[in-house]
Amino acid sequence: MIVYVVAMIAILAVAAAVVGLVLVGMEGRGRSRMPWLADKFTRVAQHLNGEVEPPEGFNRIVGRSRVVHRERGREHSTAGH
Repeated sequence: MIVYVVAMIAILAVAAAVVGLVLVGMEGRGRSRMPWLADKFTRVAQHLNGEVEPPEGFNRIVGRSRVVHRERGREHSTAGH
């Protein structure tokens, strides 16, 4: 259940980032109006393109969800025996 919540949050975050990138402008047209937001979206664009490493917090969440998923798989495989 928690994996689905984390996945949904990640999907919504990516969707919000894409919308923000479109609103501010990929070519920097909105930089003069919202420079602080443009800098944030530049960083998001780098993450979406795979140009930089994911944040440490994201790596921890993904690592935890993998451990929980493996443990649940073991529980289900031994439950019928």
